[in-house]
Amino acid sequence: MATSRPRRAGGRTQLDIVPDQLIWALYGRDSLDPKGTAVRVTNQLAELRPFALGIGGRIGEEYPENNVSAFKRVKVMLPDETYGYRVVRPDWDSMMTALRRGEYNALALPNIDRGMRDPRDLEDLIDLVEQYGVYVVGMTGTIDLTTDEGISSARREVDQRNRESRNTSRRMADGNRKAAMAGKQHGGANRPFGWRKDRTTISKREAAHILREIPRLLGGVHPRTIAIEWGERGIPTIAGGKWRMMTIRQIFTNPRLCGWRAYLGEVLRDEHDNPVQGQWEPIITVEQHLALVAKLIPSDSPELPKRGRGHVTRRLLSPFARCGMCNSKMTGGSRKEKKTGERIPIYKCPPPGFGGCGRVSRTCAPIDRYITALVLAEQSRIQLGRADELPPWGREAELKAVTDQIKESTTAYKKKLISGGRYFPLMASLEADESKLRAEKRKYEAKRQARVSRAANLEAEWSRPDFTLEQKQAAIARSLTAVIIHPAPHPGARFTPDQITPVWREDDE
Repeated sequence: MATSRPRRAGGRTQLDIVPDQLIWALYGRDSLDPKGTAVRVTNQLAELRPFALGIGGRIGEEYPENNVSAFKRVKVMLPDETYGYRVVRPDWDSMMTALRRGEYNALALPNIDRGMRDPRDLEDLIDLVEQYGVYVVGMTGTIDLTTDEGISSARREVDQRNRESRNTSRRMADGNRKAAMAGKQHGGANRPFGWRKDRTTISKREAAHILREIPRLLGGVHPRTIAIEWGERGIPTIAGGKWRMMTIRQIFTNPRLCGWRAYLGEVLRDEHDNPVQGQWEPIITVEQHLALVAKLIPSDSPELPKRGRGHVTRRLLSPFARCGMCNSKMTGGSRKEKKTGERIPIYKCPPPGFGGCGRVSRTCAPIDRYITALVLAEQSRIQLGRADELPPWGREAELKAVTDQIKESTTAYKKKLISGGRYFPLMASLEADESKLRAEKRKYEAKRQARVSRAANLEAEWSRPDFTLEQKQAAIARSLTAVIIHPAPHPGARFTPDQITPVWREDDE
Protein backbone atom coordinates (compact mmCIF):
# COMPACT_ATOMS: atom_id res chain seq x y z
CA MET A 1 0.00 0.00 0.00
CA ALA A 2 1.81 3.14 -1.19
CA THR A 3 1.16 6.46 0.44
CA SER A 4 0.50 9.77 -1.27
CA ARG A 5 0.84 13.23 0.19
CA PRO A 6 -1.57 13.33 3.17
CA ARG A 7 -4.66 15.52 3.03
CA ARG A 8 -6.39 17.08 6.04
CA ALA A 9 -10.17 17.46 5.84
CA GLY A 10 -12.89 17.45 8.50
CA GLY A 11 -10.48 16.80 11.37
CA ARG A 12 -9.01 13.74 9.67
CA THR A 13 -5.78 12.91 7.84
CA GLN A 14 -6.70 11.02 4.68
CA LEU A 15 -4.03 8.50 3.66
CA ASP A 16 -4.22 6.87 0.23
CA ILE A 17 -2.80 3.44 0.94
CA VAL A 18 -2.40 0.22 -1.00
CA PRO A 19 -1.71 -2.75 1.32
CA ASP A 20 0.61 -4.60 -1.08
CA GLN A 21 2.94 -1.59 -1.30
CA LEU A 22 3.49 -1.13 2.45
CA ILE A 23 7.13 -1.25 3.58
CA TRP A 24 7.16 -1.80 7.34
CA ALA A 25 9.44 -0.58 10.10
CA LEU A 26 8.95 -2.73 13.21
CA TYR A 27 9.89 -1.35 16.64
CA GLY A 28 10.25 -3.22 19.94
CA ARG A 29 11.53 -1.87 23.25
CA ASP A 30 12.17 -3.01 26.80
CA SER A 31 13.07 -0.60 29.62
CA LEU A 32 14.65 -3.04 32.05
CA ASP A 33 16.67 -6.10 31.08
CA PRO A 34 19.20 -6.76 33.88
CA LYS A 35 20.27 -10.12 32.40
CA GLY A 36 20.89 -8.63 28.95
CA THR A 37 19.04 -11.45 27.16
CA ALA A 38 16.69 -9.18 25.16
CA VAL A 39 14.02 -11.92 25.37
CA ARG A 40 11.12 -9.48 25.68
CA VAL A 41 12.18 -7.39 22.69
CA THR A 42 12.75 -10.54 20.63
CA ASN A 43 9.26 -11.76 21.50
CA GLN A 44 7.72 -8.39 20.60
CA LEU A 45 9.28 -8.43 17.13
CA ALA A 46 8.32 -12.08 16.61
CA GLU A 47 4.66 -11.15 17.25
CA LEU A 48 4.85 -8.00 15.11
CA ARG A 49 6.00 -9.80 11.94
CA PRO A 50 2.83 -11.82 11.24
CA PHE A 51 0.69 -8.91 12.42
CA ALA A 52 2.24 -6.49 9.89
CA LEU A 53 2.37 -9.02 7.05
CA GLY A 54 -1.29 -9.82 7.70
CA ILE A 55 -2.13 -6.22 6.77
CA GLY A 56 0.00 -6.43 3.63
CA GLY A 57 3.32 -5.45 2.10
CA ARG A 58 6.78 -6.47 3.31
CA ILE A 59 9.07 -5.80 6.25
CA GLY A 60 11.80 -3.27 5.53
CA GLU A 61 13.67 -3.04 8.85
CA GLU A 62 13.37 -4.16 12.47
CA TYR A 63 14.45 -1.88 15.31
CA PRO A 64 15.02 -3.76 18.60
CA GLU A 65 15.88 -1.34 21.44
CA ASN A 66 16.73 -3.26 24.60
CA ASN A 67 17.28 -1.91 28.11
CA VAL A 68 16.40 1.66 27.02
CA SER A 69 13.98 3.96 28.83
CA ALA A 70 11.30 5.93 26.99
CA PHE A 71 10.94 8.23 30.01
CA LYS A 72 14.37 9.09 31.45
CA ARG A 73 15.85 12.31 30.06
CA VAL A 74 19.49 13.30 29.68
CA LYS A 75 21.26 16.61 29.06
CA VAL A 76 21.91 17.28 25.36
CA MET A 77 23.09 20.23 23.27
CA LEU A 78 20.30 21.82 21.24
CA PRO A 79 20.65 23.32 17.73
CA ASP A 80 20.97 26.84 19.24
CA GLU A 81 24.01 25.57 21.24
CA THR A 82 22.19 25.74 24.57
CA TYR A 83 21.47 22.62 26.64
CA GLY A 84 18.13 20.94 27.14
CA TYR A 85 16.85 17.61 28.49
CA ARG A 86 15.57 14.99 26.11
CA VAL A 87 14.77 11.27 26.02
CA VAL A 88 17.59 9.76 23.97
CA ARG A 89 16.84 6.51 22.10
CA PRO A 90 19.34 5.98 19.26
CA ASP A 91 17.36 3.23 17.47
CA TRP A 92 14.07 5.11 17.77
CA ASP A 93 15.67 8.29 16.42
CA SER A 94 17.28 6.36 13.56
CA MET A 95 13.94 4.78 12.67
CA MET A 96 12.11 8.13 12.73
CA THR A 97 14.75 9.61 10.39
CA ALA A 98 14.33 6.70 7.96
CA LEU A 99 10.52 7.12 7.99
CA ARG A 100 10.77 10.86 7.33
CA ARG A 101 13.13 10.16 4.42
CA GLY A 102 10.59 7.81 2.88
CA GLU A 103 12.66 4.63 3.24
CA TYR A 104 9.58 3.00 4.83
CA ASN A 105 5.95 4.10 4.71
CA ALA A 106 4.47 2.16 7.64
CA LEU A 107 5.30 1.66 11.32
CA ALA A 108 4.09 -1.13 13.61
CA LEU A 109 4.46 -0.98 17.41
CA PRO A 110 3.41 -3.45 20.11
CA ASN A 111 1.41 -0.58 21.67
CA ILE A 112 1.77 3.11 22.35
CA ASP A 113 3.38 2.35 25.74
CA ARG A 114 6.29 0.56 24.05
CA GLY A 115 6.72 3.45 21.67
CA MET A 116 6.81 6.47 23.99
CA ARG A 117 6.24 7.97 27.40
CA ASP A 118 7.46 11.45 26.51
CA PRO A 119 4.89 13.84 24.93
CA ARG A 120 7.61 15.19 22.60
CA ASP A 121 7.99 11.76 20.99
CA LEU A 122 4.24 11.50 20.46
CA GLU A 123 4.13 14.88 18.73
CA ASP A 124 6.93 13.71 16.39
CA LEU A 125 4.85 10.63 15.61
CA ILE A 126 1.75 12.75 14.91
CA ASP A 127 3.82 14.87 12.50
CA LEU A 128 4.97 11.65 10.82
CA VAL A 129 1.34 10.81 10.01
CA GLU A 130 0.02 14.30 9.19
CA GLN A 131 3.02 15.68 7.30
CA TYR A 132 4.67 12.57 5.80
CA GLY A 133 1.69 10.24 5.34
CA VAL A 134 3.17 7.31 7.30
CA TYR A 135 0.73 4.57 8.30
CA VAL A 136 1.10 3.86 12.07
CA VAL A 137 -0.57 0.92 13.83
CA GLY A 138 -0.35 -0.78 17.21
CA MET A 139 -0.67 -4.52 17.71
CA THR A 140 -2.58 -4.13 20.98
CA GLY A 141 -4.85 -1.25 21.88
CA THR A 142 -5.81 1.47 19.43
CA ILE A 143 -3.44 3.94 17.82
CA ASP A 144 -5.34 6.13 15.38
CA LEU A 145 -3.35 9.27 14.66
CA THR A 146 -5.36 10.14 11.57
CA THR A 147 -8.27 11.71 13.51
CA ASP A 148 -8.42 14.52 16.03
CA GLU A 149 -10.18 12.27 18.55
CA GLY A 150 -7.54 9.55 18.07
CA ILE A 151 -4.76 12.09 18.61
CA SER A 152 -6.46 13.37 21.79
CA SER A 153 -6.80 9.78 23.02
CA ALA A 154 -3.13 9.06 22.32
CA ARG A 155 -2.11 12.21 24.17
CA ARG A 156 -4.18 11.18 27.19
CA GLU A 157 -2.64 7.70 27.20
CA VAL A 158 0.91 9.00 26.91
CA ASP A 159 0.18 11.49 29.70
CA GLN A 160 -1.10 8.64 31.86
CA ARG A 161 1.99 6.53 31.14
CA ASN A 162 4.19 9.53 31.87
CA ARG A 163 2.52 9.98 35.27
CA GLU A 164 2.99 6.28 36.03
CA SER A 165 6.70 6.58 35.22
CA ARG A 166 6.99 9.67 37.40
CA ASN A 167 5.32 7.89 40.31
CA THR A 168 7.61 4.89 39.90
CA SER A 169 10.65 7.14 39.70
CA ARG A 170 9.60 8.99 42.84
CA ARG A 171 9.03 5.78 44.80
CA MET A 172 12.40 4.41 43.72
CA ALA A 173 14.15 7.66 44.66
CA ASP A 174 12.49 7.65 48.09
CA GLY A 175 13.50 4.04 48.65
CA ASN A 176 17.07 4.68 47.50
CA ARG A 177 17.43 7.67 49.80
CA LYS A 178 16.08 5.75 52.80
CA ALA A 179 18.51 2.93 52.07
CA ALA A 180 21.33 5.47 51.74
CA MET A 181 20.38 7.05 55.08
CA ALA A 182 20.82 3.60 56.61
CA GLY A 183 24.32 3.44 55.10
CA LYS A 184 23.45 0.67 52.66
CA GLN A 185 25.25 0.01 49.38
CA HIS A 186 24.15 1.55 46.10
CA GLY A 187 23.48 -0.47 42.97
CA GLY A 188 25.01 -0.07 39.55
CA ALA A 189 26.83 -2.29 37.12
CA ASN A 190 30.33 -1.48 38.36
CA ARG A 191 31.82 -1.83 41.83
CA PRO A 192 33.69 1.19 43.25
CA PHE A 193 37.47 1.21 42.75
CA GLY A 194 39.16 0.11 45.98
CA TRP A 195 36.62 -2.54 47.01
CA ARG A 196 35.84 -6.11 45.97
CA LYS A 197 32.68 -7.24 44.21
CA ASP A 198 30.75 -7.28 47.49
CA ARG A 199 31.41 -3.47 47.64
CA THR A 200 32.19 -3.87 51.35
CA THR A 201 35.57 -5.59 51.63
CA ILE A 202 38.65 -3.60 50.68
CA SER A 203 40.67 -4.70 47.67
CA LYS A 204 44.18 -4.61 49.11
CA ARG A 205 45.86 -4.11 45.75
CA GLU A 206 43.64 -1.20 44.67
CA ALA A 207 43.67 0.36 48.15
CA ALA A 208 47.48 0.30 48.03
CA HIS A 209 47.38 2.25 44.75
CA ILE A 210 45.09 4.84 46.37
CA LEU A 211 47.13 5.22 49.56
CA ARG A 212 50.39 5.55 47.63
CA GLU A 213 49.11 8.50 45.57
CA ILE A 214 47.52 10.53 48.39
CA PRO A 215 50.79 12.25 49.53
CA ARG A 216 51.66 12.99 45.90
CA LEU A 217 48.26 14.54 45.14
CA LEU A 218 48.43 16.63 48.32
CA GLY A 219 51.95 17.62 47.28
CA GLY A 220 50.74 19.03 43.96
CA VAL A 221 50.83 16.16 41.45
CA HIS A 222 48.02 16.67 38.95
CA PRO A 223 45.32 13.97 38.57
CA ARG A 224 46.20 13.92 34.87
CA THR A 225 49.69 12.73 35.75
CA ILE A 226 48.32 9.95 37.95
CA ALA A 227 46.01 8.84 35.10
CA ILE A 228 48.94 8.67 32.67
CA GLU A 229 51.14 6.77 35.15
CA TRP A 230 48.42 4.25 36.04
CA GLY A 231 47.82 3.60 32.37
CA GLU A 232 51.53 3.05 31.71
CA ARG A 233 51.79 0.68 34.69
CA GLY A 234 48.86 -1.40 33.44
CA ILE A 235 46.60 -0.81 36.45
CA PRO A 236 43.15 -1.94 35.22
CA THR A 237 40.09 0.27 35.49
CA ILE A 238 36.81 -1.15 36.73
CA ALA A 239 35.11 -1.02 33.32
CA GLY A 240 38.23 -1.89 31.32
CA GLY A 241 38.65 1.55 29.72
CA LYS A 242 41.44 4.11 29.90
CA TRP A 243 42.35 6.13 32.95
CA ARG A 244 41.31 9.76 32.63
CA MET A 245 41.89 12.84 34.75
CA MET A 246 38.23 13.13 35.79
CA THR A 247 38.14 9.46 36.81
CA ILE A 248 41.13 9.96 39.11
CA ARG A 249 39.59 13.12 40.57
CA GLN A 250 36.27 11.36 41.20
CA ILE A 251 37.98 8.41 42.92
CA PHE A 252 40.08 10.54 45.26
CA THR A 253 37.31 13.00 46.19
CA ASN A 254 34.62 10.35 46.73
CA PRO A 255 33.35 10.52 50.35
CA ARG A 256 33.07 6.74 50.22
CA LEU A 257 36.84 6.50 50.71
CA CYS A 258 36.53 7.71 54.32
CA GLY A 259 33.32 5.75 54.98
CA TRP A 260 30.75 8.51 54.42
CA ARG A 261 27.53 7.74 52.55
CA ALA A 262 26.71 10.15 49.73
CA TYR A 263 23.52 10.34 47.67
CA LEU A 264 23.25 12.31 44.42
CA GLY A 265 26.57 14.01 45.17
CA GLU A 266 25.59 15.07 48.70
CA VAL A 267 27.02 13.66 51.92
CA LEU A 268 24.01 12.51 53.94
CA ARG A 269 23.69 13.55 57.60
CA ASP A 270 21.72 12.03 60.47
CA GLU A 271 19.45 13.79 62.96
CA HIS A 272 22.51 14.92 64.94
CA ASP A 273 24.07 16.47 61.82
CA ASN A 274 26.80 13.82 61.65
CA PRO A 275 27.76 12.26 58.30
CA VAL A 276 26.01 8.94 57.69
CA GLN A 277 28.50 6.07 57.92
CA GLY A 278 28.37 3.50 55.13
CA GLN A 279 28.29 -0.24 55.69
CA TRP A 280 31.76 -0.85 54.25
CA GLU A 281 35.41 -0.62 55.27
CA PRO A 282 36.92 2.87 54.82
CA ILE A 283 40.27 3.21 53.05
CA ILE A 284 41.38 6.67 54.26
CA THR A 285 40.72 8.95 57.22
CA VAL A 286 38.25 11.82 57.31
CA GLU A 287 41.16 14.28 57.56
CA GLN A 288 42.72 12.85 54.40
CA HIS A 289 39.39 13.11 52.57
CA LEU A 290 38.93 16.77 53.53
CA ALA A 291 42.49 17.58 52.45
CA LEU A 292 42.00 15.82 49.08
CA VAL A 293 38.72 17.66 48.42
CA ALA A 294 40.36 20.98 49.26
CA LYS A 295 43.29 20.19 46.95
CA LEU A 296 41.53 18.64 43.98
CA ILE A 297 38.38 20.80 44.11
CA PRO A 298 39.86 24.08 45.35
CA SER A 299 37.83 27.19 46.14
CA ASP A 300 39.93 30.13 47.31
CA SER A 301 42.81 28.04 48.72
CA PRO A 302 46.33 28.71 47.34
CA GLU A 303 46.66 27.04 43.97
CA LEU A 304 48.49 27.40 40.71
CA PRO A 305 47.40 30.26 38.47
CA LYS A 306 45.20 28.98 35.64
CA ARG A 307 46.74 28.72 32.18
CA GLY A 308 44.67 28.11 29.07
CA ARG A 309 42.73 24.86 29.26
CA GLY A 310 44.87 23.29 31.96
CA HIS A 311 47.65 21.76 29.88
CA VAL A 312 50.69 20.58 31.82
CA THR A 313 53.57 23.07 31.63
CA ARG A 314 57.22 22.18 30.96
CA ARG A 315 58.91 25.21 32.56
CA LEU A 316 59.10 25.60 36.32
CA LEU A 317 57.80 29.16 36.44
CA SER A 318 55.38 29.08 33.49
CA PRO A 319 52.31 29.46 35.75
CA PHE A 320 53.86 32.49 37.50
CA ALA A 321 56.06 34.36 34.99
CA ARG A 322 54.87 37.84 33.95
CA CYS A 323 56.43 40.40 31.66
CA GLY A 324 58.08 43.36 33.40
CA MET A 325 57.13 45.63 30.49
CA CYS A 326 53.42 44.89 29.93
CA ASN A 327 52.52 42.54 32.81
CA SER A 328 51.28 39.84 30.39
CA LYS A 329 51.72 36.15 31.13
CA MET A 330 54.97 34.85 29.71
CA THR A 331 55.23 31.50 27.97
CA GLY A 332 57.95 28.88 27.73
CA GLY A 333 60.07 28.63 24.62
CA SER A 334 63.63 28.11 23.47
CA ARG A 335 66.35 29.83 21.46
CA LYS A 336 69.39 28.49 19.65
CA GLU A 337 72.76 29.11 21.29
CA LYS A 338 75.10 30.67 18.71
CA LYS A 339 78.31 29.01 19.92
CA THR A 340 77.08 25.47 20.62
CA GLY A 341 73.90 25.30 18.51
CA GLU A 342 71.92 23.76 21.37
CA ARG A 343 68.42 24.90 22.30
CA ILE A 344 68.25 27.00 25.50
CA PRO A 345 64.92 27.13 27.42
CA ILE A 346 63.60 30.70 27.86
CA TYR A 347 60.63 32.63 29.22
CA LYS A 348 59.25 35.00 26.60
CA CYS A 349 56.49 37.58 26.36
CA PRO A 350 53.97 36.78 23.58
CA PRO A 351 53.89 39.10 20.55
CA PRO A 352 51.30 41.91 20.39
CA GLY A 353 48.84 39.82 18.40
CA PHE A 354 48.74 37.24 21.21
CA GLY A 355 48.26 39.52 24.21
CA GLY A 356 51.81 40.62 25.02
CA CYS A 357 54.42 43.11 23.89
CA GLY A 358 57.04 40.62 22.68
CA ARG A 359 59.87 42.75 24.11
CA VAL A 360 61.11 40.54 26.97
CA SER A 361 62.76 37.10 26.83
CA ARG A 362 65.12 35.67 29.43
CA THR A 363 66.96 32.37 29.93
CA CYS A 364 65.10 30.04 32.32
CA ALA A 365 67.95 28.43 34.29
CA PRO A 366 69.27 31.35 36.40
CA ILE A 367 65.74 32.62 37.15
CA ASP A 368 64.61 29.12 38.18
CA ARG A 369 67.61 28.74 40.51
CA TYR A 370 67.04 32.13 42.12
CA ILE A 371 63.29 31.62 42.71
CA THR A 372 63.88 28.08 43.99
CA ALA A 373 66.36 29.38 46.57
CA LEU A 374 63.93 32.09 47.67
CA VAL A 375 61.02 29.66 48.05
CA LEU A 376 63.08 27.08 49.94
CA ALA A 377 64.29 29.76 52.35
CA GLU A 378 60.76 31.14 52.81
CA GLN A 379 59.23 27.72 53.42
CA SER A 380 61.98 26.87 55.89
CA ARG A 381 61.26 30.09 57.77
CA ILE A 382 57.55 29.28 57.86
CA GLN A 383 58.22 25.80 59.19
CA LEU A 384 60.51 27.07 61.95
CA GLY A 385 58.16 29.87 63.00
CA ARG A 386 54.85 28.17 62.30
CA ALA A 387 52.15 28.75 64.87
CA ASP A 388 50.39 25.97 66.71
CA GLU A 389 47.52 24.16 65.06
CA LEU A 390 44.51 26.31 64.30
CA PRO A 391 41.70 26.10 66.90
CA PRO A 392 38.40 24.39 66.02
CA TRP A 393 36.00 26.27 63.77
CA GLY A 394 34.29 28.98 65.80
CA ARG A 395 30.80 28.99 64.25
CA GLU A 396 29.74 25.42 65.07
CA ALA A 397 27.01 26.61 67.45
CA GLU A 398 25.62 28.95 64.79
CA LEU A 399 25.45 26.08 62.27
CA LYS A 400 23.70 23.86 64.82
CA ALA A 401 21.14 26.59 65.53
CA VAL A 402 20.31 26.86 61.82
CA THR A 403 19.95 23.09 61.36
CA ASP A 404 17.78 22.88 64.50
CA GLN A 405 15.54 25.64 63.18
CA ILE A 406 15.18 23.79 59.86
CA LYS A 407 14.09 20.63 61.70
CA GLU A 408 11.64 22.53 63.93
CA SER A 409 10.11 24.38 60.98
CA THR A 410 9.71 21.17 58.99
CA THR A 411 8.02 19.46 61.95
CA ALA A 412 5.66 22.41 62.36
CA TYR A 413 4.79 22.36 58.65
CA LYS A 414 4.06 18.61 58.72
CA LYS A 415 1.75 19.16 61.71
CA LYS A 416 0.05 22.01 59.78
CA LEU A 417 1.06 24.56 62.41
CA ILE A 418 2.41 26.89 59.69
CA SER A 419 1.26 27.37 56.09
CA GLY A 420 3.21 26.55 52.96
CA GLY A 421 3.27 30.24 52.09
CA ARG A 422 5.36 30.91 55.22
CA TYR A 423 7.26 27.61 55.33
CA PHE A 424 8.86 27.54 51.89
CA PRO A 425 10.29 31.11 51.88
CA LEU A 426 11.64 30.49 55.40
CA MET A 427 13.27 27.22 54.31
CA ALA A 428 14.89 28.90 51.31
CA SER A 429 16.52 31.44 53.61
CA LEU A 430 17.58 28.88 56.23
CA GLU A 431 18.99 26.45 53.68
CA ALA A 432 21.01 29.26 52.08
CA ASP A 433 22.47 30.11 55.52
CA GLU A 434 23.21 26.43 56.17
CA SER A 435 24.95 25.99 52.81
CA LYS A 436 27.11 29.09 53.40
CA LEU A 437 28.13 27.95 56.88
CA ARG A 438 28.96 24.42 55.74
CA ALA A 439 31.12 25.77 52.91
CA GLU A 440 32.97 27.98 55.40
CA LYS A 441 33.47 25.01 57.71
CA ARG A 442 34.86 22.81 54.92
CA LYS A 443 37.39 25.47 53.92
CA TYR A 444 38.47 26.01 57.52
CA GLU A 445 38.87 22.28 58.23
CA ALA A 446 40.85 21.87 55.01
CA LYS A 447 43.17 24.70 56.08
CA ARG A 448 43.71 23.00 59.45
CA GLN A 449 44.57 19.73 57.78
CA ALA A 450 46.85 21.38 55.22
CA ARG A 451 48.78 23.08 58.01
CA VAL A 452 49.27 19.79 59.83
CA SER A 453 50.20 17.72 56.77
CA ARG A 454 52.66 20.11 55.08
CA ALA A 455 56.11 18.61 54.52
CA ALA A 456 58.58 19.55 57.24
CA ASN A 457 61.64 19.77 55.00
CA LEU A 458 60.84 21.03 51.51
CA GLU A 459 64.52 21.22 50.55
CA ALA A 460 64.97 17.48 51.08
CA GLU A 461 61.79 16.77 49.10
CA TRP A 462 62.89 19.06 46.26
CA SER A 463 66.00 17.02 45.52
CA ARG A 464 64.15 13.70 45.31
CA PRO A 465 63.95 12.27 41.73
CA ASP A 466 60.22 11.54 42.10
CA PHE A 467 59.37 15.06 43.29
CA THR A 468 57.58 16.16 40.13
CA LEU A 469 57.45 19.51 38.37
CA GLU A 470 53.82 19.86 39.46
CA GLN A 471 54.78 19.37 43.12
CA LYS A 472 57.50 22.01 42.80
CA GLN A 473 55.02 24.42 41.22
CA ALA A 474 52.54 23.74 44.02
CA ALA A 475 55.24 24.48 46.60
CA ILE A 476 56.05 27.75 44.83
CA ALA A 477 52.32 28.62 44.78
CA ARG A 478 52.26 28.46 48.58
CA SER A 479 54.78 31.32 48.68
CA LEU A 480 54.39 33.31 45.45
CA THR A 481 51.55 34.52 43.27
CA ALA A 482 53.71 35.84 40.42
CA VAL A 483 57.29 36.33 39.25
CA ILE A 484 57.82 39.56 37.30
CA ILE A 485 60.70 39.23 34.83
CA HIS A 486 62.22 42.54 33.75
CA PRO A 487 64.17 43.00 30.50
CA ALA A 488 67.97 42.77 30.55
CA PRO A 489 69.65 46.21 30.81
CA HIS A 490 71.56 45.56 27.58
CA PRO A 491 72.15 42.63 25.17
CA GLY A 492 74.37 39.94 26.69
CA ALA A 493 73.96 41.24 30.26
CA ARG A 494 74.37 38.61 32.99
CA PHE A 495 71.48 37.75 35.26
CA THR A 496 71.23 39.60 38.56
CA PRO A 497 68.48 39.31 41.22
CA ASP A 498 67.38 42.92 40.73
CA GLN A 499 66.00 41.92 37.32
CA ILE A 500 63.34 39.76 39.05
CA THR A 501 60.46 40.89 41.28
CA PRO A 502 58.81 38.05 43.24
CA VAL A 503 55.24 38.77 44.33
CA TRP A 504 54.72 37.07 47.70
CA ARG A 505 51.43 35.56 48.75
CA GLU A 506 49.67 37.53 51.46
CA ASP A 507 47.63 35.33 53.81
CA ASP A 508 47.57 34.15 57.39
CA GLU A 509 50.08 31.41 56.68
